[in-house]
Amino acid sequence: MIKVEIYRDKNHNIIRYRTSGHSGYDVMGKDIVCSAVSSVTQAALLGIVNVLKIHADFKVKEAYLECILPSDLEQEVREKANLILTTMVVFLNELQKQYHDYVQIIEQEV
Repeated sequence: MIKVEIYRDKNHNIIRYRTSGHSGYDVMGKDIVCSAVSSVTQAALLGIVNVLKIHADFKVKEAYLECILPSDLEQEVREKANLILTTMVVFLNELQKQYHDYVQIIEQEV
């Protein structure tokens, strides 16, 4: 199962997200669930780093992705990051509805 952890601050901003594991839906290379989770989480990371030019701390390796946003973002940049990350979470929630045995989403305030 793929575990997706979403961390929010007291203002409900997403400040960090992490994915780990394999879904087990199909064999590697044919697993559409793993592919979907990887695609949306990496696209969000690219939007944060390459489009918004946020100097996020991130790590990407086999079956693992983590992104931590800086705490000192200007409000306008924070709002744009929220749009990207909220879209990612909406997609992941829809994916979890369809493939609930393969994707677990945990959201928490820190």
